[in-house]
Amino acid sequence: MILDFDRCAREINEARHRAEALVLGLTSEQLTMQPEAGKWSVAECILHLNATASVVQSLMEKAIAQAKHDNQVGTGPFGIGLKGRLLVWIAEPPPKFRLPAPPHLRPPARIDDPLKLLPSFLKAQDEWERLIREAAGLNLAKIKVGKRFSPFRARFAAALPWMMAHQRRHLLQAENAKRQVFSADFKAAAQAG
Repeated sequence: MILDFDRCAREINEARHRAEALVLGLTSEQLTMQPEAGKWSVAECILHLNATASVVQSLMEKAIAQAKHDNQVGTGPFGIGLKGRLLVWIAEPPPKFRLPAPPHLRPPARIDDPLKLLPSFLKAQDEWERLIREAAGLNLAKIKVGKRFSPFRARFAAALPWMMAHQRRHLLQAENAKRQVFSADFKAAAQAG
């Protein structure tokens, strides 16, 4: 698999539209309503994506700075590598198996202002686009993103496709949560009426 910046840009725009549609017209209470105990709400899914973006984007920023310092240039195309393909496959929806999020990327028990999550998500999408521009001209197959001994350390060329798959996975999860919550709300209202 080869890194395709045009595809990533399309996926960023798609993620923006999906997230906007997800929260359109929802109250804070509806955003934080879990479809069932232990299942993430719409807000929890978006918060997780925002937290993940913050961590990975910071790692990518550091990798870009180091690559520029080391003059690691290249024109591509850039393969994402075996590990990159595995990370994309794992993240791609529908989920093949459940992976618990690392503790620092899990949503808190209480989300104070869920209405602020969408603007943060949209800013994260802007940051993905900025990182694409910043990485232009670098050898994205040689540059590594992540801490040296992390199981998630991968080529820079794999980081964007992996994160786009991760976004698709959790946006689908949020869309399913919204459907389930509104289905439950509708049933409860019908039974009460």
